[in-house]
Amino acid sequence: MRTTIVWALRTWAKLTLLFAVIVGGTWLYLGSASGWFWIVTGGALVAEWYVIRQLAREWSWEARATWWWSA
Repeated sequence: MRTTIVWALRTWAKLTLLFAVIVGGTWLYLGSASGWFWIVTGGALVAEWYVIRQLAREWSWEARATWWWSA
């Protein structure tokens, strides 16, 4: 189960960093006054929410499938 937790945290960190780079690049290229910047930022927020939700599902499924005496 510990490997699943580490995997989920690493995946979350990589995707969060990717979203931050995309939003930062959009901000540098278009500026915060652009409507596209806010669309990209909103998309990154929705994608981050979705990633967290799916990783939590994956982790909870693994936690339910693994008993403390078999881990």
